[in-house]
Amino acid sequence: MVRDIMHRALATPLRWTSHWSGMALRQSRKIKQPRILMYHIIGDEELSVRQFEWQLKFLRTNFEPTGLETLLDRLQSRTLSGREVVITFDDGVRNHYEVAWPVLRAHDVPATFFVCPDLTESGQWLWRTELRMRLKLLDAVERAAAARQAGCQARDVEAIMEWTKGLSMDDRVTFQNDIKKRTSAFSAPREQMVRHTPLTWDQLRQMDARLITIGSHTRTHPMLPTLDERALHDEIAGSRRILEEKLDRDVDLFSYPNGANNAGVVAMARRHYRAALTTRKDFVANGDDPFLLPRIPAAADRASFSRRMYRPSA
Repeated sequence: MVRDIMHRALATPLRWTSHWSGMALRQSRKIKQPRILMYHIIGDEELSVRQFEWQLKFLRTNFEPTGLETLLDRLQSRTLSGREVVITFDDGVRNHYEVAWPVLRAHDVPATFFVCPDLTESGQWLWRTELRMRLKLLDAVERAAAARQAGCQARDVEAIMEWTKGLSMDDRVTFQNDIKKRTSAFSAPREQMVRHTPLTWDQLRQMDARLITIGSHTRTHPMLPTLDERALHDEIAGSRRILEEKLDRDVDLFSYPNGANNAGVVAMARRHYRAALTTRKDFVANGDDPFLLPRIPAAADRASFSRRMYRPSA
């Protein structure tokens, strides 16, 4: 216990010392392996616009910002330089168009946005985003009662959210509907609406295809391992079909929602896409399975970001 407390107390100053001394950058440059970075929202308490701009400048100066398709070409031909860094965004929310896209365009950095077409069509939030916010509105007693009624013994919001990952689609929808009834007065603040509302079709079409690649993130962002074969096909193959029809461009890249996959999910992705991305924290290497590519989650502060460039799980 004391050792853990001491470790946490020393970790932050050590990260910053490593960053400002240049040691983190030197360590990163020694590792000749590409990185795929994973982002979700820009301009919140976790990652400000200013920090995102700094990250893009850092990558342009020290690495090679690369489109995902180019990385795949090099992976296939075994011509990776090891300096490639790919930017990806999951979930297809309006924040990507209104905040991230202008910064990417200003710095001429390519990126791939993974989109859920059914959410774009309906304007509905990701189910996990809305469910989490509604659970937080309940007091601890009612939240625990609702979870217990559904067969979950957890009380904490995040523990309940973790439990929902293993539910079948029907059971998850039943639980969601119960929570909706208990939080009928739910109304998201304007800043949350801007942050979590899906991209529109017009916004997707307006982004320069030479810089922004559109990929599939399923139709509705379910936990794929919980689906039967028919639903799996609909979510994985159906999302590509809809995106291509609506955007009139090829969509052959896929990202597993929450990184969740199993043998059946991966096999389905192989049948319909060129490659698929996970949330496994690691570098890319020659010989990697293109349907199980790892990614490094973006960090908010400069010290953590530069550290993850050589230690992805930090």
